[in-house]
Amino acid sequence: MDAEGFAALFERHYRSIVQFVFYRVQDRALAEDLAAEVYAIAWRKHLDEVEIDIRWLFATARNLIGNEYQRRDRERRRQERSVMETLAQTAIWSQEIEDVELRLAMARLRPEDSLVLQLTYFQGLTARQAAAFLDCSLPAYWVRQTRARAALRALLQEGDVAGRAISVERGEARG
Repeated sequence: MDAEGFAALFERHYRSIVQFVFYRVQDRALAEDLAAEVYAIAWRKHLDEVEIDIRWLFATARNLIGNEYQRRDRERRRQERSVMETLAQTAIWSQEIEDVELRLAMARLRPEDSLVLQLTYFQGLTARQAAAFLDCSLPAYWVRQTRARAALRALLQEGDVAGRAISVERGEARG
């Protein structure tokens, strides 16, 4: 296929590729960008004498859509981690917790455990709402909450949470 043949392939199928991508990513500008990328890849492969046809274009589009889904998932996970880290900070909810021992124990929990407890007990979400926020099933949420409560209970039963927290802040080993 020569350059004119490639241009004809582009003209014949570009709109179909854009629509195919758009139906999956629900963003017109992104669909056009991904379709352009499909044709950029196709052109490079064409120069390497790879046979390009409509099936190849759709397969390449499908692969780029998969890459976009993975990028979105990574971004969502990054944002969730950021939210968890922010919510796990004592400063956000410290005024609502009167008990210093509880506040210090919450600060020592893993951010994921702290978030589960905060969503239910301090933010007042129902289990269903918290599960939706955490993007997990209701049974998975109950398991997370049970584990988080057990971790908090263990910290509170250790006693001298304040002394341990001060040691950690000073860089001393946890004991």
